[in-house]
Amino acid sequence: MTPSLYRTRHAGGRTWGNIFTASQLAEMGIRLADPTQVATDDGAGHLRWHGTIIGTVDYATGAVVFQPDVVVKIPRPDYTALPASGGLPDDRFRLSYSGISYVDAPSLYPNDETGLVTLRYNRAGSTSNQTETFVFSPSFALVPEVTAQIVPGTVLLQTARAGPWGDNAQGTLREFTTSGWVTRGSLNYLTGEVTLSSWVAGAPNALTRASTVTTVGEAIASAFVFRTSAAPLRPGSLSLQYARATGGTQSVTAAIDGTIGATGVSGSVDYETGIVRVRFGAMVPAAGHESEPWYDASQVVSGQIFRPQPIAMASLRYHAVAYSYLPLDADLLGIDPVRLPSDGRVPIFRPGGFAVVGHTGEITTTVSNGQTLDCGRLRLSRVRVIGQDGAVIHSGFTADLEAGTVTFADVTGFSQPVTVQHRIEDMAVVREALISGEIAFTRALTHAYPAGSFVSSALIAGDLFARVATIFDQATWDGSFKDAQSGGSATGTFNHAQLPLAVSNRGALTERWVVRFTGTSNFEVIGEHVGVIATGNTVTDCAPTNPSTGVAYFTIPALGWGAGWATGNVLRFNTLGAMFPVWVVRTIQQGPESVPDDQFTLLIRGDVDTI
Repeated sequence: MTPSLYRTRHAGGRTWGNIFTASQLAEMGIRLADPTQVATDDGAGHLRWHGTIIGTVDYATGAVVFQPDVVVKIPRPDYTALPASGGLPDDRFRLSYSGISYVDAPSLYPNDETGLVTLRYNRAGSTSNQTETFVFSPSFALVPEVTAQIVPGTVLLQTARAGPWGDNAQGTLREFTTSGWVTRGSLNYLTGEVTLSSWVAGAPNALTRASTVTTVGEAIASAFVFRTSAAPLRPGSLSLQYARATGGTQSVTAAIDGTIGATGVSGSVDYETGIVRVRFGAMVPAAGHESEPWYDASQVVSGQIFRPQPIAMASLRYHAVAYSYLPLDADLLGIDPVRLPSDGRVPIFRPGGFAVVGHTGEITTTVSNGQTLDCGRLRLSRVRVIGQDGAVIHSGFTADLEAGTVTFADVTGFSQPVTVQHRIEDMAVVREALISGEIAFTRALTHAYPAGSFVSSALIAGDLFARVATIFDQATWDGSFKDAQSGGSATGTFNHAQLPLAVSNRGALTERWVVRFTGTSNFEVIGEHVGVIATGNTVTDCAPTNPSTGVAYFTIPALGWGAGWATGNVLRFNTLGAMFPVWVVRTIQQGPESVPDDQFTLLIRGDVDTI
């Protein structure tokens, strides 16, 4: 049986004052601000207009007293409409709470500025009662005296006969009965409006507000980006539950491909990383919404525009199934996994670290001698020419990186057509790295980067330069490369203070060296890892060539040798190259082959101090 409410209408009422229609008032030059404004009493002596008390009623004397006009300051939450950039499908705008402002709020004066009031009332004791029955679908303001949001999970309503109704923090009012939980209605946290859906038959038509917490700063938003507490997730296992903007609870489950879609909600989930992007709202006709803060003419598609519908952040819940990993044995993995996360993933972008933003463009064409090719961009970081056969071409052209041009002087032997790769780059300090994938830098980028650009991590090596360290002589040598003198000193001495060994950044490498005399003036040069690389004497400079670079490892000036050297004497010294040691470890997890080929690129960037 559908519960009903009854309204009693008494005949025989009389009216104080003259009653005029709106058209009659217009003929008399009186204009009503809003002729439809109606205030009613609540049966407890209060005169209410839209739930707000604006006066009192004395039922015994029939006196109606309106509250005087006053201006008060009331708090109003402010929301900012910003373009969303979290990678959501059909990204438009998000509404987010931005603060509180206080506005002037005048008290309500009856009707309009004329002060005209029309009273309709029922005489007590009338015998000509009439009854009207209508469908039970009541709604009311939970806190009619205050315009504020409701904190989810704080509402408790008490009924006269049945048990209390509790708020489940998801926009649903429920009562616990002997048969389990029964839904009694829904609650809109943003407006504080309660809509009842069921009632206990015969129960008194009364509810007591036992508990409610309101706030003017409840965090709401129309778009969210968050990461689940564990990852990776099992595909199809993520479900979201939240309080709808219009009241009630809604649940949505992500599809196998990671898309999230239902009425009023859209988004996606990356099952590998556990990052969820979700947005609340719907497409509506653009016409008529031009004055809204979220309106943007550029976002209108086929006459439709996305309208955000923010929800209370505290009401959003998720459920998902995640995979867990067993740690691999250190002998099998090759490195100690103690400090690695269980899934092997480590962050590469951190606040205060460096990152390189870059984009590589390509031009494929047939070139000829004397031709200048314009790459269409200035301040290039590098240019590379690749033949049709895939081989890199190193000569026959010059590149003007500042102007962004490549001039070909001799194309003989080129595998045509060639591909010219031109790259732009910016290196900047990371200010913030968000889980949504957004990275903020401490300065603006100097290039406009198109789609397809990459952000790479950067390992800073600092200032590098080659140098000579740890030089000494010995009378004999036992074949070991020790960094301290072993045995007595040689009779002869090398004057390193006035005639030092010379090294260059291009030729030097990190190595320990021995110059062993095979006579009184002749010697051989031995490296710990490269072996015997040269022979020399004390009357000419010794500069053995590094075959990798074509310049000398080092230069020993002949004038530095003193007299007194004998067979078996050695000169020990170390060189440190202008190189930065990097440990590159590439691991592949067990499993079926996912791609036929895989590769990565290590790029060395540097500045040269020519002073």
